[in-house]
Amino acid sequence: IHSVNYIVSDYQVIYSAIAPYLKQDDLTFANLEFPLDPARPYEDYPCFNGNLPYVMAAAEAGVDVFSLANNHSFDQGRAGVLQSIRAMEKLGLLTGRRIAWSGLRGNLSRSFLPAEIYAGGFKIGFLAVTQMVNRPMGHGYVQIVDYHSRSQRRAFLECLRTLTPAYDLFILSYHGGREYALQPEPEKIAFFKELVEAGAHIVYAHHPHVPQGSLLIPAAPGGMRLIIASAGNLISGMTWSIDPRDPENLQAFTGDSALWSIRVARRDGCVAVEQVRTLLVTNHRNVDNELVVVPFFDLLREELPPSWRSYYRQRYSLLRAHLAGALFGKTALSLTGRD
Repeated sequence: IHSVNYIVSDYQVIYSAIAPYLKQDDLTFANLEFPLDPARPYEDYPCFNGNLPYVMAAAEAGVDVFSLANNHSFDQGRAGVLQSIRAMEKLGLLTGRRIAWSGLRGNLSRSFLPAEIYAGGFKIGFLAVTQMVNRPMGHGYVQIVDYHSRSQRRAFLECLRTLTPAYDLFILSYHGGREYALQPEPEKIAFFKELVEAGAHIVYAHHPHVPQGSLLIPAAPGGMRLIIASAGNLISGMTWSIDPRDPENLQAFTGDSALWSIRVARRDGCVAVEQVRTLLVTNHRNVDNELVVVPFFDLLREELPPSWRSYYRQRYSLLRAHLAGALFGKTALSLTGRD
């Protein structure tokens, strides 16, 4: 929630172009990268604080599950954690449906347990962890697992092996890795594969602020499982001042992302990922000079100034090529349709 996002007059307009896609599935997951403490004013980088109406707009657009574990989770200290948890509970009351979340705890005597969700005939476990927090944290209010630490990595994998058998489908949100890197570090991908081996069906990651693609891998017992190395930014203010004459600027990737539509199914008692479809999206300044999320194919049909039309055409081609094989090799990556 950068300042240019915060000042939008109607937060629902941010998601209006993608809301139909978010609402047509059983569950939509997103990373919420700021605390929600209504007792404090809005704050921008480097120490964020957001407001409930901004998150309410995301929930009304179709987001059902929030990851609250990221490097900004402790920006407002313990009070920010407690208020964020209360905000999630209030969000459920305001929307009239259950809003699930994971990654924080207000009571240090309680363990970090997965959110338990029932949808689509599945019992789903959702667990969110982060590699680090920016502000020193004296106690464990945010679930931290640094994959560079052998002891943390080993302990978490052991814990995960005990948790995942209790669920039909297990989704793990991980916030970490190198910022602005278009390719994931080999150690991070090795860790994600270990998470899959420990029982996670879907590992979806964020923090680099740029998309790094996705990888379908086989797992035993039968079926495929999915790693999203980095989803990039769905909405931020990072491309507010981007120059449309420079579409190859690395910063432009901070405004591009995708909606990963994942279909899972049960076959012979095993749950597996059956299909992954992507809808490429980008941040766009609309006619009211507000940043919104729009599918590329919608933008390419709009009447835009020539410089911006050329920019989005090139961004679409660059992003599509990037996600189609720049990371893991074209034979390993499985992305289909809806570009």
